Amino acid sequence: MQKSKVLKPNEINWEPHPQLANAKVAYLLSNRDERVDLTCLLVHLPAGTQVEKHTHDNSDDIVYVVKGKGKMWIEDVGDVPMVEGTFIRIPKGVLHQPRDIEEDLIAYDVFYPFLA
Repeated sequence: MQKSKVLKPNEINWEPHPQLANAKVAYLLSNRDERVDLTCLLVHLPAGTQVEKHTHDNSDDIVYVVKGKGKMWIEDVGDVPMVEGTFIRIPKGVLHQPRDIEEDLIAYDVFYPFLA
């Protein structure tokens, strides 16, 4: 049986993003730490962050914008504004790119199954 987990705001641990200079991530729940079948994290993209087009071949990427302003380019969709309250689901294997980050952006990001 899995254990419940609670994180208070002062317990969130920001660490460098594994691929993006200047960006940070905070793993809230992950296979890496808890051996669960999804990854839940916060992503902080400072204004001006450049992200290459990419895919997640094994996981859906589910994004909820907590604050900030930018765009998400998605193959076969085009640009989607990323502003507070925006929800985006990107199926596995779909090319996408956060871009034009105008204001520091924080997103709640869920990968299912877990991000390997």
